[in-house]
Amino acid sequence: MNNWFTYKQRAWERVIRDKEIGYLDPDIFDTLEVFFKRRDTFTQSSCSGRITIIDAEMPWERKNSSVVFKNHLGITVTDLLKTINKGKVWNLWLVVQGPIFHVYTRTNEEAWDILKLARSVGFKHSGVLTVNEKGVLVELRTGVKMVHLLKDNYDEKEANELVVIANKVLQKGKEKLRKLKEVVENSLNSNNSMELRKNSEGNSEFQYNINKLS
Repeated sequence: MNNWFTYKQRAWERVIRDKEIGYLDPDIFDTLEVFFKRRDTFTQSSCSGRITIIDAEMPWERKNSSVVFKNHLGITVTDLLKTINKGKVWNLWLVVQGPIFHVYTRTNEEAWDILKLARSVGFKHSGVLTVNEKGVLVELRTGVKMVHLLKDNYDEKEANELVVIANKVLQKGKEKLRKLKEVVENSLNSNNSMELRKNSEGNSEFQYNINKLS
């Protein structure tokens, strides 16, 4: 097994470990799994889509900012009002983002295949970021996003209206996540796939569907 497949094996072990300790996004595992089943592909640092509330002067700033609420499955009126009532340092921004995948491929051809698959199901804001020892790094993004400056006070009706639209935007991203999983899964064939299994020690490893890896 060459170095690239060693990187892939380690990445898969990280996915399993994060899943076991509850660090992995609760609805992303099935999609990650089908990416790893492609022989020349693995993922790192991916997100299934989420709602956050950020305390920052501007929503895109990292310095002097903090995430005060985060959930990958949705937000409730109670979540919203409770977070606002805790106070702020700068401004509170409600941010909804669709799924984001960072995919490493072993070849340029595989990178283009992944891009074509992803763009066909709505991941239009996707492209190659860099090439390094792990392969070709492809970022897959949708256009699903919402950024809203929160007020200091909301009545029940206003809060509910904001929560409904935020969750609706989130679900638009989840629909694209489901379609991405389906299109990658449907792309698998004997020439580009591998089977995930457990070895004799109970550790995750790959069973290759080809006789020899080039």
